[in-house]
Amino acid sequence: MKKIIIYLFLITIAASCKKAESELPDASKYKYAIPEVKLTSNASVGAYYFNYASSDWAKVHSDVSLLGKPYNAVTDATIFPKQLTWADEAGVDYLIFKWNASSTDNSLLNAFATHRTTQNVKMVIGFNTAHLSATNASPLTGTKLQTMINEFKSLVTQHIAKPYYYKLGDRPVILITPLNLSSSALTSINHKAVMETLRKEFALLGLNPFFIGELSTGWTAPVNFDATALTSMDAIVLSNWNTADFDRWWAFSSFVDLSWKNWKSFLDKSDVEFVPCIFPEYNEPSSATQRVFERTEGNYVEYTNVAKLNMGKNNMVIINSWNDFAKGTALEPSTAVNKKFMEITKREFKVK
Repeated sequence: MKKIIIYLFLITIAASCKKAESELPDASKYKYAIPEVKLTSNASVGAYYFNYASSDWAKVHSDVSLLGKPYNAVTDATIFPKQLTWADEAGVDYLIFKWNASSTDNSLLNAFATHRTTQNVKMVIGFNTAHLSATNASPLTGTKLQTMINEFKSLVTQHIAKPYYYKLGDRPVILITPLNLSSSALTSINHKAVMETLRKEFALLGLNPFFIGELSTGWTAPVNFDATALTSMDAIVLSNWNTADFDRWWAFSSFVDLSWKNWKSFLDKSDVEFVPCIFPEYNEPSSATQRVFERTEGNYVEYTNVAKLNMGKNNMVIINSWNDFAKGTALEPSTAVNKKFMEITKREFKVK
């Protein structure tokens, strides 16, 4: 009798396993080959530039710049000429400098302008609204908005109107960050109203900027953000695609492709461009939850192809980063790989 019960139990388990196998999701729906994409015109390639503080240099890095560690582009006049020459070799059209109204930010912009010589790579300002201290109770209107306008007028005079500032056609490119407001400050910035005011002010100066709105995140669907904020911009970039999630890491390129297709489809309906953001590696030793995106030619080339599949009409792509060695995302030449990934970047995004 016991043998019969055990036998029936085993049959039940086997049947359950077969049923479970038949109900597993089709892996081909979320892990698939990324096709090779050949561009017929050059991509517009940007890269985030990081101005390290001593605390950043003190972190454990997975690799080190050929410039050594630490370096300071503001105080050392030899740094920018080398970096900008390398950026030209990589086919990078512009470096994005985050600006949050600090003296350090201004010094970095001035150092770029002063030390740039014959290089082609240009500047883009990433305007961070944090210093305006907008809150739900004291939103970005009135005096605060006027401060923002005055800051932009100053930046136009100092940098945006200069020949070394990057333009799409005749439109200077400006990044506005962050569009993803904290849960405690969701009504602190009405981006639609702010951007309408900014565009009018720039028009009075004879300029028509191309505004890229930055979401300092990734992996979140567009329906989770304020649609009026997204559509107030000319383009949208999500800058952070590292992941601690196993499935996203295991089928990384496919999951990114699915997410970007969703973003591009959503934004296309409002004539807003989607800008893919990639990295050659992600390796942040100081993070306890990271999964390493290994720096191999195969991984990076596949990532560039995902970007090319999802570019908008201006063929824009942004690399995060030029020199963030603390997260291992740096494109800048390093002791481990020298200029290899610069060469891949130019090969994949520029037409010979």
